[in-house]
Amino acid sequence: MPASDVSWRPWRSAWLWGVALLALALPWYLAGHGLDLPPLLLALVGGWALGFWFVNATLRMRRERLGAVFHIAVTVTGGVLLWAVTAGRPPFVESLPGSGRAVALLVQMASIPALGWIWLGLLGRLSASVSRPRTEMLVPSWSREDGGSIVRFPAVPMRLRELYVMIVAVVLLGGGAVIALMIVLDIFVFGPRMLLVLLGLIVGFPAYLTLSESYRRRTVAASVWFDSDRIRVAYGAEVIETPLASIRMLRWRTDSEEARIELHTDVAEISLVAGLARVPKGTAAALPSLPRFVRRSLQLAGLVVRHERKGTTTWVREAA
Repeated sequence: MPASDVSWRPWRSAWLWGVALLALALPWYLAGHGLDLPPLLLALVGGWALGFWFVNATLRMRRERLGAVFHIAVTVTGGVLLWAVTAGRPPFVESLPGSGRAVALLVQMASIPALGWIWLGLLGRLSASVSRPRTEMLVPSWSREDGGSIVRFPAVPMRLRELYVMIVAVVLLGGGAVIALMIVLDIFVFGPRMLLVLLGLIVGFPAYLTLSESYRRRTVAASVWFDSDRIRVAYGAEVIETPLASIRMLRWRTDSEEARIELHTDVAEISLVAGLARVPKGTAAALPSLPRFVRRSLQLAGLVVRHERKGTTTWVREAA
C-alpha cells in the first residue's frame, strides 16, 4: 500500500498540536493576560511542538543537503529576528493595533522554545557531521545465525512517547521557573522576553542534555533475528520469540535519534530506540535497512506497508 493511501491521523501530527495549543492561548493574549501562567505554558509547549515538527521535516527531506541548508537558514534568520524583537521594541510591532500586538507577543513567546529546539536539532546535525570520520561511521549489520539473519545493536528500551512527555515536562517546569524568576528579576535590566531567551539557554539547553544523558545510561545490548516465519527480539535479559503471523505492527526506523524497532504482537509490545543509545566509538546510533528476504517474509505473513518514507517503514496486519 503506498504511503499516499495512508489515512491521516491528526493526533500524531506535531504541527497540529502546536497550532491547537497556540489557538487555546490566543484569547488570553487578546485580553492582555498573555504572561499569565496558563497561556504562557500553552505558548511554550505549542512553540516546542512546532519546532519539533520543523526539525523532523528537514530530516525527512529526500535531499539531505537541502534539508540542512533550510535548517540553517531558518535557525539563523529566526535567531536574529527573535533577538531583535526581544532586545527592543521594533517600530513595526508598536504600530500594530492592540490585537496585532497581542498576536505578535504570542508568536514571540512560542518562537522561544521553537527556535531553542531548532537550535538543538542543528547542533545535533552539525555534531554528527563533524564527528563523522573520513570513513563512514559503522552501522550495525546483518549476519547469519540459526538459519536466519540477526542484527545486534545497543538500544534504550523505551517508547518515544515517554521521551516526548519528559520534554514537555521540562518545558513546563522550565516555564514555571521562568515565571518565578521573572517576578523576582523584572525590576532589573532584563524584561520578561529577554529573560525567557536567556533562561532558555541557561536552563533549557542543559536540561535537555541531562535528559538525553539519563536515557543513554539505560542502554542495553539488543538484537533482532528473523527467519522465514519467526522473529526473535532480545534486549538485556529479555527474549521474545514469536511467529511473524502474530505481528500486528512492526515499525523499523534506520536513522536519527528516533532510529528504533517497535513491535506489537498478540502478546507483547516492544520498543527499542537505537538512536538514543550509548554506542562504541566509530559506530553509528542507527539500524540497517531490513533485508529483502525479511520484507518478503513479512508480506507472506500477511503484513503490508502502511507507511514508508525516508528511513522509516511501518508494517501492519492486512485487514481481513
